[in-house]
Amino acid sequence: MRNQYNDSSYFDSQLKQLDKDIIWKESRKNKLEKSILFSMNSSRKKMRLVAVLKFASSIGILAIVLFFGYTFYTDSITYHDEASITRSENSQIVDNHNPEVKVTSDDSVETDEAALEIHTGSVEAVTRKNEGMDQEVEVINYLIQPYKIAYQLDKVFGAPEVYENEIQYSIDDEYTITLAIIEDTNLDQSISNLQERFEAEGYDEEFELESVSSEENGFAGKMQYFSQNRVDKGFIAYEVGDDVLEITFRYPVEGGDGMYSILNFLRESIHLR
Repeated sequence: MRNQYNDSSYFDSQLKQLDKDIIWKESRKNKLEKSILFSMNSSRKKMRLVAVLKFASSIGILAIVLFFGYTFYTDSITYHDEASITRSENSQIVDNHNPEVKVTSDDSVETDEAALEIHTGSVEAVTRKNEGMDQEVEVINYLIQPYKIAYQLDKVFGAPEVYENEIQYSIDDEYTITLAIIEDTNLDQSISNLQERFEAEGYDEEFELESVSSEENGFAGKMQYFSQNRVDKGFIAYEVGDDVLEITFRYPVEGGDGMYSILNFLRESIHLR
């Protein structure tokens, strides 16, 4: 339909008014811009606050983890220290009741109180008579400290065992040789004690007490043999300064010849170093 008074359409005026309404005034644009900027600033602040809170939470969690880790670590160290102290105390208690063997880094064996040490030296091959025939055997050099008494013994006896003032070698518990240092005593007293001990064990005298020539090793000494149920036992005692070196031995009767050769070689090898 067209307007009765002009050529314009009825809707032309409406469209013009709408166009005027769409064109914003400057004040309205400024207001909208400020509103947008305000909203953006608010969003940034919120984002910063969230980031700060996240960072603070991470630091807090890390602090808690470190705290519990440190607590666990210190508790673990305390536990191990207490366990080590307990083991040390228990070990000390055992040592006080059984002051037997301790092996040192230089292949020596000593008692816990360090009263006697046996140092193992080199191995040598020697030739000696056994039942009228030459026999080549390996012997080991030993040194008793702090007494400086050196000797050689057949390798077949293996490593010695130390009990307080005694050094013991054995083969299958049938052949035994024991060296003992008896401090601050004389030869006669030592021999009397050995004889009483053998008699108390049920051994009978097989030979009379006899002197050992000092030409063997430079020491004055005496020896004696005993027997019981086809087992021979005996001793050799040497006076070494203010002390006495006692050598006791035991072996089956059938091993007498071989043992005699071993003991004779041992006696001749004894010297001070």
